Amino acid sequence: MDQRRLSTSEEAHGDRVAIAAPPTPLTPASSLDVAEPTLSELLTHFARTAVPSQLYKLLQFGIPFALDFGLHGHPRAAAWGLAVASLGAWGLLDRWLFTAAPAQRRHERLLRYARVICGSIAVALPALLLIEIFLRLLGSAPIS
Repeated sequence: MDQRRLSTSEEAHGDRVAIAAPPTPLTPASSLDVAEPTLSELLTHFARTAVPSQLYKLLQFGIPFALDFGLHGHPRAAAWGLAVASLGAWGLLDRWLFTAAPAQRRHERLLRYARVICGSIAVALPALLLIEIFLRLLGSAPIS
């Protein structure tokens, strides 16, 4: 019997009963069953399972937001609106390419290019705006 593993309640009563537990096998961290999904997998899953009206809301919110703030002289807010609108467009294109029957895919290559462009805009604009915010927070360094 293995005396190393004792139950705390049995140890408190003074009984020395060993509990035999099988060792748990170690799984590698690179196992696909255990691995967490990446951001692209999460967004793709959201785009393919979301109701299309949710994706249209991103377009209906982002485009007027970008136009209004852009015309009033706020380019950063307009860029955020464009990023939201392009995320909605990417989701709609990805959903359509995933669910459309092969007979309906006449312009599939064009729509794939549009999906890549919308996805690139949806990633690049927020990344650039966040980098700009970070650099503004750092401030200007003194000249040495």
